[in-house]
Amino acid sequence: MIIYIEKKLHGNVIAQHIISKFPWSEVLEIDNYKNIFDKNLGGTIEKSIVIAWVNNAVLDAPNWYGHPGKSYFLKNSLNCVYDCKYCYLKGAFKNEMQVFFVNYDEMQLQILEKIKEVRINSKENIRFYTSDYSDNLATDNFTQFTSVFFPFFDSLKNVKAEIRTKSINIGNILKLDPSKNIEIAFSLNPSEVIEKYELKTPLLEMRLKAINTLIDAWWQVGIRFLPLLEIENYKEIYRQFLAEVIKKIDFSKISSVFIGGLLYTKEDYNKILKKEPYLDVLYKLEDTKDGFMREKREVRDFFYELFDSFIQEQKCNRCLDE
Repeated sequence: MIIYIEKKLHGNVIAQHIISKFPWSEVLEIDNYKNIFDKNLGGTIEKSIVIAWVNNAVLDAPNWYGHPGKSYFLKNSLNCVYDCKYCYLKGAFKNEMQVFFVNYDEMQLQILEKIKEVRINSKENIRFYTSDYSDNLATDNFTQFTSVFFPFFDSLKNVKAEIRTKSINIGNILKLDPSKNIEIAFSLNPSEVIEKYELKTPLLEMRLKAINTLIDAWWQVGIRFLPLLEIENYKEIYRQFLAEVIKKIDFSKISSVFIGGLLYTKEDYNKILKKEPYLDVLYKLEDTKDGFMREKREVRDFFYELFDSFIQEQKCNRCLDE
């Protein structure tokens, strides 16, 4: 494996920690990560990683993205160690190299500046989504993301952060004091979906165990049932799946629940089709008038009714339409 590192990051502590985790790798200096990452290089280059500096780490999130209120994405890394066949990242970038941005101090200053801008006109909660360009928890052992950013977010007033994950790598989180500002949100799907479409990810049973471990340690845990997929025999599979989850998780202790389906812009949909031309669930989506590709109306209605009937303790936030 080759590790590309921008020249200006020689003294960066996080960069050196990442390099130390891969002692067998060749380390090559580059001027700017875009010189490699923005090219469709293919071949063995896809097994490489890049350590870089990011200038604009805080990006606006859509108003309808998740929790109410003003929200932003934190872009601290690109691409994922997992291989979820439906993932929108396949259409977002030209290659599958992982990029780790390690100028954490500057990222935190950008977060504080964004909070200051919002506070001029509003006192509402601000939320930062931290795992939409990668799975930060899966790589936490060498990026040290949780040990740096969790205490930072915990120090802020009226600011929330969500780290969405399929990972069970919760050891570093358990070393920290539980935070009222941070929600660890686990994506769940039936075992049939995980085995076929979510390659390299932990099994459902392992994710449920991690959820209960964090709940017992007084962490805020969310559940994200997404993406809900119209697979063969999906109605019975999801009924059995929900029954299993309800049996093993106390939803009165879950901080929030979202359900969501596949949703692509037409441009991203066409890009993913080129990379995954035989992915069956892509061909079951419909072209809607709002410019998106998503599950058919009858499929969405089924999932609405199903989750409303199973999860009585709290309202599911629906992200199947807008």
